[in-house]
Amino acid sequence: MRIAIIGAGVSGLASARRCLENGFEPVVYERSKIVGGTWIYDERIGLDEFGLPIHTSIYQNLKTNLPKELMDYPNFPYKDLDDVSFLRPRQVLEYIEQFTEHFGLKKHIRFCNFVTSVEKSENAWQVIAEDLLTKMSHTEYYDAVMVCNGHLTLPSVPQIQGLDKFTGVHIHSHDYRAPIKFKNMNVLVIGAGPSGVDISMDVGKFANQVYLSHHRPKLLEIKFLNNIVHKPDVEYFSGKSVFFKDQTVQTVDAIIHCTGFNIGLPFLKPSCGINVVDGKLITPLHKSIININNPSMGFIGFLYNTLVNRVFDLQVRYYLEYLRKNHFAGEAADWMSATSTHTAGNNLSNYCKSLASEEIKIEPIPRIIFEMYKGCQELRHKYFQTYHTAVFRTVDSDSYLIEIDGQNCKF
Repeated sequence: MRIAIIGAGVSGLASARRCLENGFEPVVYERSKIVGGTWIYDERIGLDEFGLPIHTSIYQNLKTNLPKELMDYPNFPYKDLDDVSFLRPRQVLEYIEQFTEHFGLKKHIRFCNFVTSVEKSENAWQVIAEDLLTKMSHTEYYDAVMVCNGHLTLPSVPQIQGLDKFTGVHIHSHDYRAPIKFKNMNVLVIGAGPSGVDISMDVGKFANQVYLSHHRPKLLEIKFLNNIVHKPDVEYFSGKSVFFKDQTVQTVDAIIHCTGFNIGLPFLKPSCGINVVDGKLITPLHKSIININNPSMGFIGFLYNTLVNRVFDLQVRYYLEYLRKNHFAGEAADWMSATSTHTAGNNLSNYCKSLASEEIKIEPIPRIIFEMYKGCQELRHKYFQTYHTAVFRTVDSDSYLIEIDGQNCKF
């Protein structure tokens, strides 16, 4: 079976690896010059040399939110990093490059190939891609398609009254690169997910004042830098004045939107049978993976708040097992049902169990991984200022320790 894989990021590379293991023929389309997807750091913002949007969404000087022990692929651990768990983005990219080399994936990747069209014909998938170096388009046909271009595609900015007339610096976290640019400014950060919290802490080292606007009560329990003030949602703007829903007003010099992304799948034509609702939900997908209208198309990596490498790899194994058993998978099975959200949240463990149930005979993610994930969340809450210095150490297959400054942390 010949399978087109769109994207050579974390999920695309996992797909290519497992395709080769199952005897399938993968062809990976990657618009950039190297592997890594969102982990490729680019100092530039806006458009690249090919006139396409730059999709870097990491910040070179910040550390990862998850320890490396939760960011590896199965049976391929990080090497020579025993005394550090939270990494710099370049270290993650180096790991991804090592993974690509180890499994011989590069020869299956077409770099600088930008997919412009995917259409379903009666017996095959037609994929049209442009070679960005030669400007030539080429068309090929496949038995299946795996969409792996990720959900960090289109920056999402909420529509707030008066925002269009704000006269200061105004960016999305997608274009955030360095905190020094906000030196001595009063900065409003909207959104308190991982990016909002990390950027607030980073900017707070140089800014005069940071106002972190959110509606997450549990964050109020965490001690931030002294110049970071929690604020509720913004009601409206007037010039540089910000009017919050608690009836307070502040004057700011800059706004950083940490408000997430919308999913962009412009290359999927109507014949694919896929819709994107409100930029957040791809439908109809079974298990957030299988295109119910055309099951020989799968989506890998479109899951929020998850363990990334491990879970995406599990999604790949689930989907390839489905393809293997159903061959070309021309029709949806009556047991398929569409998901209503791509956010795993507290349901992550159950979701993964459903992909690796006893009936399907897929090796599950080890239980200790979920225990470490829970421990990491508790660590971030209790040791917020220092949790990036923690080191995760596996004791055996069922237990682990977390150390900060040589001392074991207890929860």
